[in-house]
Amino acid sequence: MSYSDICNAPWMYIWVGVLLIAVIVQCLIFMKKAWTRARGLGLSNQQIRKGLTTGVTISIVPTLPVLVVFLSLMPLLGAPLPWLRLSVIGSAYYETYAATTALECVGESLTVNGYSAIGWIAAAWVMTVGGSACILWSTIMIKPISSLYNKAEKIDMGLVLAIGSGCLAGVMAYVSVAYGFGQMSTQGVVFLISFAAGAVLVILHKKFPKLKWLSDYIMAISMLIGMAAACIIF
Repeated sequence: MSYSDICNAPWMYIWVGVLLIAVIVQCLIFMKKAWTRARGLGLSNQQIRKGLTTGVTISIVPTLPVLVVFLSLMPLLGAPLPWLRLSVIGSAYYETYAATTALECVGESLTVNGYSAIGWIAAAWVMTVGGSACILWSTIMIKPISSLYNKAEKIDMGLVLAIGSGCLAGVMAYVSVAYGFGQMSTQGVVFLISFAAGAVLVILHKKFPKLKWLSDYIMAISMLIGMAAACIIF
């Protein structure tokens, strides 16, 4: 049996479709609960809609590279598996790396017609099992972390802000060293140009009162500028 008989089989589309519908329904349920909770806290419908619009805006732009990876993986792994992985939990870098590593372990390669059904199954297992670690970690640690934050709030709210700022600073430092100040690469170009564009937008936002609306779109616009510049340069 060829791997193409499995990866694009009708039952794969049905199974993936059922799972994605379940995820969408879950999102809608929590969105309704969040809306009800926000109104209970005294927020107006206008404030809630603004928060929703901002959240959607900053969530769509980071998924554009994921869409590119999805289109590139379709000829290699079929449509259903990358569609499921990249729609729900996977990341663009991880899915490609996991599939490539799994196929190399069975002596095959991630190329069109470059592996068998066994290779496809190995790739699917590694992508799934490896990506499940974050779910397990979140399930185990979310309650202890929440308890820690609750205790910190009772002592000093500034302590909570300091912890959050420290975590964010660590992430930004890693990204800066790994991509921003590394060798001249696509990631480095995107990071540096996005950072510069973001700085300019922040200055414009503070200097010109008419540009206050930029506050909700600085991150999205910066990312788009960085990706467009990378396409032109490379």
